[in-house]
Amino acid sequence: MKHGEMGQALLICGDSKSRRLAVETLESEGYGTVECRSVDEAGSMISTLVPAVILVDADTGEREPLELCESIRRLPACDYIPLILISDTDSRQSNRRAYDAGITAVFAKPLDTRALRKHIRSLGDTGRTLSGVRALRTPQSEVFRTIPDAFFIVGDDGLLRQFLGGGNKDPVLCPEEIEGQMITDVWPAETSKLVLRSIRRCLRTRDGHTFEVVLAKGQNSSSYEIRMLVQGRDRVLMIIRNITNSTRRSTGGRDRDSSDTLTGLTDRDAFMSKFESLIADARLRERGIATFCIDIDRFTRINETVGRAVGDAVLQVTAKRIQRCLRSSDQLAGIKDEGSSGLTRISGDEFVLVVADIESREDVSTVASRLQDAFEEPVSYEGHKLKISPSIGISMFPLDGDNATDLLKNARVALDEAKIFGVKGREFFSSTMKYRSLKRLDVKNELRWAIEKQQLELRYLPRIDLASGNVAGLEALLRWMHPLRGSVPLSEVIPLAEATGLIFPIGEWVLKTACSQTQAWRQIERDVPPVSINLSQQEFSRSDLVELVRKALEDSGLPADQLELELTESMLLRNRQAAAVLQDLNGIGVGLVLDDFGQGHSSLAHLIKLPIKAIKIDRAFIEGVREPGEKQSICSAMIAMSRELGLSVIAEGVESELQLEFLRDKGCDAVQGFLYSEPLPADEVPTFLNACREVVAETAIIDLDTVRKKIASKKAS
Repeated sequence: MKHGEMGQALLICGDSKSRRLAVETLESEGYGTVECRSVDEAGSMISTLVPAVILVDADTGEREPLELCESIRRLPACDYIPLILISDTDSRQSNRRAYDAGITAVFAKPLDTRALRKHIRSLGDTGRTLSGVRALRTPQSEVFRTIPDAFFIVGDDGLLRQFLGGGNKDPVLCPEEIEGQMITDVWPAETSKLVLRSIRRCLRTRDGHTFEVVLAKGQNSSSYEIRMLVQGRDRVLMIIRNITNSTRRSTGGRDRDSSDTLTGLTDRDAFMSKFESLIADARLRERGIATFCIDIDRFTRINETVGRAVGDAVLQVTAKRIQRCLRSSDQLAGIKDEGSSGLTRISGDEFVLVVADIESREDVSTVASRLQDAFEEPVSYEGHKLKISPSIGISMFPLDGDNATDLLKNARVALDEAKIFGVKGREFFSSTMKYRSLKRLDVKNELRWAIEKQQLELRYLPRIDLASGNVAGLEALLRWMHPLRGSVPLSEVIPLAEATGLIFPIGEWVLKTACSQTQAWRQIERDVPPVSINLSQQEFSRSDLVELVRKALEDSGLPADQLELELTESMLLRNRQAAAVLQDLNGIGVGLVLDDFGQGHSSLAHLIKLPIKAIKIDRAFIEGVREPGEKQSICSAMIAMSRELGLSVIAEGVESELQLEFLRDKGCDAVQGFLYSEPLPADEVPTFLNACREVVAETAIIDLDTVRKKIASKKAS
């Protein structure tokens, strides 16, 4: 699509990352983009710019986001232009307030470009059409009366609340006559049912929707295209276009070519139609069908790190490789139809493939293996070589569904399982998956509320210096205290959070909270040790990680040397930019600790080149040092080599005096584990630190029983 073909998009954006992602998305969908910094500036620009869509970032620093958007809505000719808000929050309550303020759609940070692109596409040419007639909306305007499209504001109850203009000469529609009436009173039952269902779908999904109907009045009848665009929490803008004499009727009512412009694959509508035909044929012949839902792992990261052009190339190569790897004898959806490949890109980097005439599960596994083998070679594009891998979810007809919608839905459930738990990167659908999927959905929805409802909290595990006996550090550990389920295992939460993107807001909360609480302790307790935070793979891959850390330190007032970040070996090996990111973090002044050392495949010689201050020996090795053997030898070697290279050594999971004595004898610097303390609530940390300091002053070593007695006596007094 040509740049600017869909009209101009006005951006009021303060956050550089959100601005960049929004610009890339809008321009990829054919919009020209113009940026401004304030509503006042926007007001003067809109009169000449004629925007087809307006995008506002909550982080403008100007005023409260909803107030800002309401002021935009009050600007001349902006009452119905699509208005998108990029919000800092994603709560149901804040979204309802946004829709009441007339905002078309809300997207939470970090910005999901796939969802934004889907919404932008759903607008079609609505924004451009509105922009073209915005100055002609007065009833007296003769020019406006000649516009064929009729514009209505319609409530979720089906009330045609307001006729804005257009379509005045249409003898069948008669738009002025039906204003203020219920849809069910002016149109046939089946048509009314379709329109009402579409209105509610729009309000539920916050995306636009287009469909066709035939209306009649007396002896006359006409075909109409109805396009809907959300205009608030309970209303839509409905644009009705008479297409009786339009050439678009010859293409089955579609307003675009039946192929995906980027990959050349069959579009979704044509594909789903063919899919249903294959199912009908398979039902008659009692044959099987396999549905493959294919997703490129970490595709968003490709777009963010090397650019959208490379991402588009990856999608094009993906489509070609999937087609090429299949045998010519495979009966695919639409493969024998001219101009159709039998494969569709259903959204973003998600592809769907249907294979008919399946005889066994082994046949399906063979096809899945060929699909995965097709990606062994890296994708090369303008100097970039990218190793990409697909995850695959598979559903079977008739076992997993008897229609295209159910089969596709269940293949997506299996895809989620493959991305979160799959060992081989592919999974067949099973009924238990649906239960787990619903459970994950419940957890996901509840997790979105956890921060706002203050269900998340941090506990702090002390680290004891073996030379001085002092508390040398505090590791921040996340806990989710669910009001009904109690403490939810993080082994259940973290994989889901990473798969859904919720790991980002949760990680930001952990970082800000740990910094703020540590600084608060510093106000009431001397000699507070550094606090350490564990980073996930996705968090470490964030392009704005360094800025997030710097901002958390600035906002809290915590000195940089009071913060440590813990990373694993696998994270460093997977990220090509790891060395540069570590250098930037080290430049801020934060400490870097290598966690779970011994579980990866990196060498100390490699690690010494990185600005790491300490390594933590994985608890799996510490558990085995109670008795002489291989684990003792490995721990001894790791401690000796690390000390030679100038790295501090921390042992985690210490639970017995035997472990402690062995580690002390071998020269380990510090230990942490339940031998000394369980993770402490934030309000108990200052008391624990004070008691430990007093005990060390008296005995030169921390004795846990003595520490507990000190704490108990302080509480009693």
